[in-house]
Amino acid sequence: MTIEKPNYSEFAQAPGGSGIKELEMMKVTIVSQMEGAGIKFPIKNKAELLKVFPKPTPMGCSYKGKTMTMFDLISRLNDSDFPLKNAGDVAAILTTRCFI
Repeated sequence: MTIEKPNYSEFAQAPGGSGIKELEMMKVTIVSQMEGAGIKFPIKNKAELLKVFPKPTPMGCSYKGKTMTMFDLISRLNDSDFPLKNAGDVAAILTTRCFI
């Protein structure tokens, strides 16, 4: 009996290496910017985070033509995601809100 390999193009595809690399680079950028700016932690809510990354912040992620800005990513956070205790926490939570 032969087992057929699934045709993955018929299903949702896992993110490729480039998508994962982009998210990792985004994390590094977020941490670098926050550490360079001397941000005080913890960040307790969305409003405080939006002061760090105001609406026109030219950073975000994109997938299949849909771009999400930092404002969009912060908007997708829940109250339970706070407080954010350091720059690494901010980078991790924001990148989890990116479409991949």
